[in-house]
Amino acid sequence: MDLVEKFDAKGKTGAGYHVEVFQTPVETADEGTPGSKTYKLADGRALDPLSDAKFKIIQTGEKIYRV
Repeated sequence: MDLVEKFDAKGKTGAGYHVEVFQTPVETADEGTPGSKTYKLADGRALDPLSDAKFKIIQTGEKIYRV
């Protein structure tokens, strides 16, 4: 997996988080096809993307938002 993006997010309490986006390379004849993305906090906790700007921390259920 390749790190393709980093951004900051905040929870409703104002707590800040650093999000890292990883993408799996796809080895096909069509090099323009992107692979699947995985979202994680910098501390390794997994995120469930709810939209482009809203995510849920899987372990706690807390929703965080891209800033």
